Amino acid sequence: MSRSKTLLFALLFLLVLGAFSVSAQDSVNLVIWSQDGDANNVVLAEQFAVWAEAVSPGSTLEIVQKETEVLRNDVLTAGLAGSGLPDLILGPNDAIGVYEDAGLLLGLDDLIDTSMYPYNLGAAQIGGVTYGVPTNAGNHLMLMYNKSLVAEAPQTWEDLIAAARAFEEANPDLQGFAYNLNEPFWFLPFVHGFGGTTYAEDGSMVLDSESWVNAYQFVQDLKFVEEIVPEECDYACADALFKEGSVAMILNGDWAIAEYLDVEKSPALGENLAVAPWPVLPNGERPKPFTAGKFISIPVTTADAQLDAAVSFVTWLTTDPAAVEAYAVGTGRLPAIAAVTVDADVDPILAASNEALASGVGMTSDPTLRCMWDSVRPNLEGVMSNSMTAADAAMEAQIAAEECLEG
Repeated sequence: MSRSKTLLFALLFLLVLGAFSVSAQDSVNLVIWSQDGDANNVVLAEQFAVWAEAVSPGSTLEIVQKETEVLRNDVLTAGLAGSGLPDLILGPNDAIGVYEDAGLLLGLDDLIDTSMYPYNLGAAQIGGVTYGVPTNAGNHLMLMYNKSLVAEAPQTWEDLIAAARAFEEANPDLQGFAYNLNEPFWFLPFVHGFGGTTYAEDGSMVLDSESWVNAYQFVQDLKFVEEIVPEECDYACADALFKEGSVAMILNGDWAIAEYLDVEKSPALGENLAVAPWPVLPNGERPKPFTAGKFISIPVTTADAQLDAAVSFVTWLTTDPAAVEAYAVGTGRLPAIAAVTVDADVDPILAASNEALASGVGMTSDPTLRCMWDSVRPNLEGVMSNSMTAADAAMEAQIAAEECLEG
């Protein structure tokens, strides 16, 4: 056989292999178990059709809706049985740590460019490994205020303290500022703002650093030195005061926005509602609230052509600006990538929430985080009752966390 014929045969062979590869990709049928709700699943199906037409004609996506606990139980049951897992899992980050602990998820760092997700990727990371990518971002705390009571958002905590005092002097029967004082979820943003973390680089829990002490001291001073928060106030307290117009400013999460815009449920708010990022701390940093969202994970049983298609679709769905616009912003949620923003002229509240999101920290899915919550709560209560110093609270929380982790 001549050299030219040999080269031609080799070229034809490669072309046939390439055609077979494309054909296999074209015929992939993916299954996703989703907790995102029927309405959002319709948009998900529409976006898959867009991707398939452009990248993998003929591919299909079967979407199986499952509520939160059903999804968790079904994934664990299928994993234990060794068969029956879907190609993709879509849901909140809470269960990712449970799935990873059972050895059911692929690490995604070598499959997807995770640098694309600046806001909440940490919510799907355990031990520095990424087990899910966000389809949207949110669940973050921010400053909310009543524009009929406070003209503009305070830029610093010094400004907030001054605004709260001025408001109360003019309105002795009303409150300038309130928030859920004893709940660690509202306290952790201060810790992060002062430079603190829950985990050290070696994975150990560190709740007694100077940053934690500074955060305890700051919130204690807000109550007992500055005297700008109610003597006692939990979530229901701050929420009710804000709805009825008895407090000018609060800290709350994006989940409350819809209700605050509804004047039947929140008579004093509606168009008077405004949201903003947390005010800047004395160290020049903003408090950094935990962020989360919905995430897509890939089970370890997804392989070969199924895996190639799954990675391609997930990457496109979560990073293509048009897809993110449709599946996140189009369903009233915040984008998880910086390339997509919310138009303030179209939705000023969502745009301001997006701005507040930018300072957030992804909340890890590591199951050991429960030890932090349980260890911090009683000591935060001690600080906010003025029965405990900031330093003692940090020390006792560290001791309790270590005991929790050992147990």
